[in-house]
Amino acid sequence: MLSKTQNDLITQTGPGTTGGRFLRSYWQPIAAAEEIPVGGAPMPVRIMSEDLVLFRDDQDRLGLIGQFCSHRGTDLSYGRVEDGGLRCLYHGWLYDIEGNCIDQPAEPEGRKFCDKIRHPAYPVQEKGGAIWAYMGEGEPPLIPDFEFLMAPEPNRLTFRVIQTCNWLQGLESSTDPVHTTFLHRRPPGTPSQRSGADISALRGTDPPEIGIEQTSYGTRIFAVHNAPNGKKYLRVNNYVYPCGATPSTSGGEGGYQGRWYVPIDDFNHCRFEFFYRHSEPLDKERLRRNRAENVGPDNRHIRRPENRYLQDREELKRDDSFGGMGLHFPSQDAFAIESQGAIQDRTKENLGSSDIVITAVRRALFNAIKQMEETGEAPFLMRDQEDDRFKDFICTSTYIEDDEDGPSYCRRVLAARAAAG
Repeated sequence: MLSKTQNDLITQTGPGTTGGRFLRSYWQPIAAAEEIPVGGAPMPVRIMSEDLVLFRDDQDRLGLIGQFCSHRGTDLSYGRVEDGGLRCLYHGWLYDIEGNCIDQPAEPEGRKFCDKIRHPAYPVQEKGGAIWAYMGEGEPPLIPDFEFLMAPEPNRLTFRVIQTCNWLQGLESSTDPVHTTFLHRRPPGTPSQRSGADISALRGTDPPEIGIEQTSYGTRIFAVHNAPNGKKYLRVNNYVYPCGATPSTSGGEGGYQGRWYVPIDDFNHCRFEFFYRHSEPLDKERLRRNRAENVGPDNRHIRRPENRYLQDREELKRDDSFGGMGLHFPSQDAFAIESQGAIQDRTKENLGSSDIVITAVRRALFNAIKQMEETGEAPFLMRDQEDDRFKDFICTSTYIEDDEDGPSYCRRVLAARAAAG
């Protein structure tokens, strides 16, 4: 349970809020790269309660500037991409990718005042199939070289979906290893269309034993299952500063997902999914087909509050799925977090021993914000390309020895990694 003050601190992210300043200390994904192709139309984006427009200029350079013209407030996302910038349709004001007003064609020569205009603009770059923006103060840090961003293009894929609730609800769901045993339960013999794994056969349906460790990048999360074959099945997931998670997705050591939960405002957020395989290409056709079947053209799940998530009570009674909401895990997650309300009231919750991951992630957030306020620098900001923050990073799912647990398994893997140089 949190106090209202604590809940407000980590859920309010608009300009001028402490939580917003924390999230703005990092680069944030704002669009999938395929949403803003070369020669494509400008794209309106709302991020942390700021209305912006993402565009590529006529030299294919990315820009992120305020959505509404500094002249009289017309929407620039309808503008013309020409002459080195984005031109407003109303009176022709032209803005470059840095937000500089570079033309006011209706003003006579000698009366132009372009140099007095301070239009909002933020640095933006493409990496790992996503467009990232830095909306913070001072010199931007580096975007960390996460494996799911740096892998060869055939081995990675990025999707974005809009969810109608606060960002923290999305993050907490992705870091919670217990809910998968219930919400995502499916009959044996029905492998996931996304990972291809038969989850019930791999790890059974009993709740796991949970453990945590704090790390330089956030929180390492252990879930040990008693598998149907009599072995211990371990999942090692992670919370990554400031709003990321890396679920192992039962893909074994072949790969995992990166997920980022980026506020649109305090009542909606974007869930970014970074699919990743270590040494083999993804089946992108299958993943795209699965998305098309479950996500609408508005980038929201087809199952949504307006249609009560298309719940089928007969499906539920047959145990074809645990909740009667199909077998698409992200849609099931959306139900769980969106039905908590636009901003979950954490003053009314009652946490148990199985919620240690939730309390650990919140503690990490509070400590990170405290560090930012006391030192001026949030944790896990990388400013040196040689800085190896991931030497102790592990995200996997595997069977372990009977005498092992999550921490001892990770110690063994990290020792072997160090010995190998």
